[in-house]
Amino acid sequence: MQDRSVVTINNILEAARTLFTEKQYADVTLKEIAAAAEVTKGALYHHFATKEDLYMSMMRHYLDEIKESTQGNVESTRGRCCRTRLYLSLLNFLQLPDHTLKVVSLVRRDNNIFKGPARAELIRAYQAAVPEPVETILADGMADGEIITGDARLLSWQYIAMVEVSIHPYGRKILGDPEAMADFVVKTIFNGIEAKA
Repeated sequence: MQDRSVVTINNILEAARTLFTEKQYADVTLKEIAAAAEVTKGALYHHFATKEDLYMSMMRHYLDEIKESTQGNVESTRGRCCRTRLYLSLLNFLQLPDHTLKVVSLVRRDNNIFKGPARAELIRAYQAAVPEPVETILADGMADGEIITGDARLLSWQYIAMVEVSIHPYGRKILGDPEAMADFVVKTIFNGIEAKA
C-alpha cells in the first residue's frame, strides 16, 4: 500500500498536469491545483513551496516516465537496423498515454517562462527523455553505415520536430493512428518527399 504522502503528491502532480496542459502557466493558481487534487492548500504547500517548484516537479515526473520508456526502447532494439529502431522507438513514444504526450508540448510552450537553473533543468530533462534516445539510434546507424554520416544531435532534433508536428491535433487527424503516424515520419526521413518517376 502506498504511503499517504506519496498518494497526496501523485494526486497533486496529476492535477497540476491537467491544469497546466489545459491553461497557460500564468493562468493556473495553486488554489485551483489544490482543489483539483482534493487537498488543502496547506498540504500542497507542505510538498511544494511555490508554483514554479510544483511545475518543475510535475515536469520531472512525467519526463522521467517518458525517458524510462524511450531509453528502454533504445536498449531493447539494439541489433536491429536503424530504420526499424526509429520506427519502434517512435511507435513506443506515440503509444504513451495522451496526457503524458501533452507534457512534451509544455516544454516548447513554457521554457521561456523560466530563467537560469530552472530553465536549464527543464530543457535538460526534455533532452534526456526525447531527443537523446533518438540521437543514440541515429549515431548507431551512422556507425554501422546504414545512414549518412553527419551530426546525430542535429538530425535527432530535426526528426523530433517532425514528430512534434505530427502529434499536434491536426497531424493526428491527417496521419491517423500511431502505426500510420510512425510509418509516415520514418518513411519521410528515409525516403524524403520527392515524387519518384
